[in-house]
Amino acid sequence: MKYVIGNWKSNQNITESLIWLDGISALRPKFSPDLTVILCLPFTDIAAFNQRLSDIGLPIITGSQNVSHLPPGKHTGEITANMLCELVSYCIVGHSERRRDFKETSEVVAQKTRLLLENSITPIVCLDLPYLDEQIKALFNLDIDVSRCFFVYEPISAIGTGKPVDPVDANHVAGQIAFLTDNTAPILYGGSVSQDNASSFVTQSKIDGVLVGTDSLEPTLFAGIISSLS
Repeated sequence: MKYVIGNWKSNQNITESLIWLDGISALRPKFSPDLTVILCLPFTDIAAFNQRLSDIGLPIITGSQNVSHLPPGKHTGEITANMLCELVSYCIVGHSERRRDFKETSEVVAQKTRLLLENSITPIVCLDLPYLDEQIKALFNLDIDVSRCFFVYEPISAIGTGKPVDPVDANHVAGQIAFLTDNTAPILYGGSVSQDNASSFVTQSKIDGVLVGTDSLEPTLFAGIISSLS
């Protein structure tokens, strides 16, 4: 199985998300049976998007971009894994932007991962070389079953720059992740992924898919990535 995961980040209100969905539906991209397409939305869009998605019948699975590291309780404003479990099947954790802007640590990411798994949501754990070993160790310290996670190598130097790393180099890092996680989990690459380069990553021996940021916001570009991998 191969994977395409879109990450809208802090973009698209409800109306815009539904327009996007109608737009990609009109394009009729080819969805291969061995390609899983996941779209990680802002919290506010998920319910309405799910309803329209059900009506249209496109094979897209919804995910979240973040989750609280806290359980249900007196934590004003937090969105817990228990709240998300009826809305999504996947959730991104540990994205480098959250590490940079919100000072998230590997221990916090591990706590989020544990809560997601307890609520039957698959964590999509983002990694970069400076904290790759540390993050995976933090997961094992909480006795997390890494075979139930996805992992994404997303070098911060490539995010939003239009300059992805060399696919061979990405595959080498993916091999490190595979070794540290006992070759049990899907491993993806993220960082300036486009229709032109997506297949060059997915054809590597250790890379199972791509995480797409900017190009997931435009239906034509995201449909092109889907078609290129189908």
